[in-house]
This record gives sequence, C-alpha cells and structure tokens, in this order.
Amino acid sequence: MSHTREALRRLDASLARLTRVSAFQIKAESARLVEKLQATDLDRKAPTEQALEALRRRLAAFYAGEDPHPPARWELRQAVWLLWNGSPQGAEIEGLMQAVAAAANGSARLALSLIEAWLRDFVAASRTVAAGGVAIKELLAAAGDPRLQAWRDGQHRFALFDAAEGPGRVARALLSGPQSVAEVLNAAGLDHPFRESGGYMRAVLRELLVKLPSGLRSAAAEATLVRALEVLAPGGTLRFGSELRGEIARSLLAAWLDGGPEPAPAMRDRVRDFLLRHLGDPRTREPDWMPVGEAATALMRRWLARLSLDAFFDLIAEHALDRQWRYRRAFWSACLKRGAIADAWIALGPALVSSARSMRDLAGSYGRLVGANVDRNHAVLLMRIGPLVLCEWSHNGKLRAWPAEWRNAPALHKAEYSRDDLTGLGLPFPSNPATGSGGSTDGSGLVHSGSERGIWQGSVAELLARRARFTITPAEWTP
Repeated sequence: MSHTREALRRLDASLARLTRVSAFQIKAESARLVEKLQATDLDRKAPTEQALEALRRRLAAFYAGEDPHPPARWELRQAVWLLWNGSPQGAEIEGLMQAVAAAANGSARLALSLIEAWLRDFVAASRTVAAGGVAIKELLAAAGDPRLQAWRDGQHRFALFDAAEGPGRVARALLSGPQSVAEVLNAAGLDHPFRESGGYMRAVLRELLVKLPSGLRSAAAEATLVRALEVLAPGGTLRFGSELRGEIARSLLAAWLDGGPEPAPAMRDRVRDFLLRHLGDPRTREPDWMPVGEAATALMRRWLARLSLDAFFDLIAEHALDRQWRYRRAFWSACLKRGAIADAWIALGPALVSSARSMRDLAGSYGRLVGANVDRNHAVLLMRIGPLVLCEWSHNGKLRAWPAEWRNAPALHKAEYSRDDLTGLGLPFPSNPATGSGGSTDGSGLVHSGSERGIWQGSVAELLARRARFTITPAEWTP
C-alpha cells in the first residue's frame, strides 16, 4: 500500500466529478498534497541507534521522576521507534505510550510513524504490542485525516491492528480468496519494502505456514500451493533469507506426514523443486536440513529417491537397449511405492553427464563414475533399504548388496565412484523360493536372469525378507 498512490486515486476519483475549471484548481492543490505526502514518507525513518538509546534513558528518567523536564514534541516523534524494542521497551515505561498516542491524535505524520514502528517491531503474543495495536485502533477511529484512510480500510478488512487476529486473517486471504496475492498485500499495507521485512510480515508468514498443510489437503490444494509459494519466495528469493526456511520446509511437507494419500505428481514435483532450490539436496547438504526435522527430511529423501530411480531407468531405456529394464523398473518402483527405499543416489558415466535428458531434473544431485575401466555410457543406482545398501548397474550389470556397516559397502551421496568402489564382494543372494532356481552364492552379484518368470526378482525379494524384514509379492513387482 502506498499512501501517495492512495491519495492520488482518491483525488482522481473526485476530479472526475468536477467541472473543468474546478478540476484545474484542484490539480494544483493535488500536486502540493503529493509533495507533502512524499515528504511524509521520507520522514518516517528511525533515528540512529545511538540517538534512540540516549532518548530511551532520557524518557525513562523523566517518567521515573528523576528528570524534571517533560519530553518535547520532537522527542515524542522519535520515541515511536523505541516503543517495542530495546530494554526497557518504551511501551514498558509507564506513561510514555499514552503520551505518544495523545500527540499522534493531532498529527497524521506522527500517527503514520507510530503505525510503521508497530508493524516493524511486531512480536506475536507480546503484551505491549497488543496494547499498541489497541492504541492505534483508537487513534484511527478518532482521526479523520485522509492520509490514514488506507490504514482504516486495512483495519476494517483484516482487523490489522488486533495483534491476536490480524496476522491470521491476512494469512488466510493470502492463501485463498478472490484477490491476488499482490492485491492482498497491497490492501494490508505489506507491499512496501519497509514493511515486508518487518515483524508483522514475519508473523503473517508464520500464520500462513500453520494453515498451509490443511490447505494442501483441500480441494483447492493446487491453487493454494501456487499462492503460498508466491508469498514465501517473491521473485524467487525466500522472505527473511534463511531465517524461516526450516519452518517453510516443514510446513510444505507436513501435509503428507500423516499416512494419508500421496500428493499428485505435479504438486509433489513443485514442492520438491522449490525446496531443492532454496534448501538444497538433503543428501548432500544435511546441515541445512537439520531445522526441518527427521520426519519431513525423510519424506524429501524418498521423493528424491524416486527422482534418482526414474532418472536411472530413463537412462537404461535411452542408452542400454536392455530388454530387462522394464522388469527392473517395475521391481524397484514397487519397493519405492511401499516405502522400502529410504534413500537413493545415482552415479553416471562420462557420456551420460552431459547427454541425458534427465540431468535437468537431477539438478546436479548425482555422482560420477571415474577411472579407465568405467564404460562411458554406464550408470549405477545405489539404494538404502533397511540395513542394506544395494547397487544396481545399467546395461547387463549385476545387482549387489551389502550390510551398510560393512567397510566395503559403497556410501551414498559421494561425488565420484570408481568401478572398484561398486563391485566389492557382498552378500550371497538366496535362490528363488518359489522355483528353487536363481540366486548367487559367491557374493559377486546377481544376474538379472529369468525376468519374465520372476526368477531374479524372487531371489531379491527373499534377501529383503531375510535381511530387511520387507516383503514384496510377484503381484506387486510384475510390470
């Protein structure tokens, strides 16, 4: 909300109803008014911190009876900037806030500064902030100055200066409603650079994050998400930088932490890509995800595991020309759908890093296969299922498995892997219990033989049942 723009709008509306002569006269007056309003906008700046601290001591001394000189008008004008900050808060100095409010009652300029300071230093659940909101509401009701009309409108629509209700009502309007996000912020006066980084806007965002999970489970989930992301990262940059990113990530993921249905793929991908852009990949930037919490981070890892899985099998389809690929994709996709794959990581041969279509989707979250004995077109998928690490090679490569604690078990999320890193001796694979065939007893890996009859799949399923206590049936893994 720009008070200058609002004044101009009202003046133009009045001019449309006047004669040409009177309109000309009013135009000259409007120019003078705009100059005055612009000067007022420039006036509403806080003094230096040093000056404010000196003023705080001076006013505290007067209201404690230690200084006989009452505050001058200029001191009351500057006092608005210390009412809700510092120690003691100006609002905690008995009599000061009442004196400032009384002075503002006859000065729109001071009233505007009071509002700006309140919005800047707003803290939810603060007794002094709540009292300041009441004083501002009374001031707006008593004053008729047109420069305060936009704030009166904001109070009428959002209960803006009700400290307990206002931020929540603004948050609801931002998430849903007939007006756009930009229009809501304008109506609430929060589209000004000075206010969009203040305490009130921070409180609005926190209210929005509380309400967002239920909105993402509603019939209007897609529209809610689009509006929420526009509020959270206008112009592609997170509001308040990294301060709220843990809360933002938790809120965006919370809708799917209660065991309910998975999000639609388009919504999942939009949330995932937003979090990758602003928090990075939790597999490679774990410290940045610590404020998010274990449950939400685990969900994000599962979504990224799906991304790695899809990329791996897209590569096989594109480069390996392996008739087995659809059976492998079906098996591991079934494990992923059941929640067995807690984490996944893909490593690529040199030729695939630059040529694969899926590289755009991976956004740099992959390792590289290095060394003279690595085929340029090969890819590897590493997965964590329970206590096991599994390594799936593209083309006709074998499947291997290790207990994660074994020293030669490959670690996920590394930037580079040699062939030796990924081909060490691992666990034997039992025979398929249904056919008595298949399996591999020497720890050198399992060949994907008998896909159409489920031979290798049954062998892997038996290993997972024994070692990871995870069971999967042919009905689930059959493509």
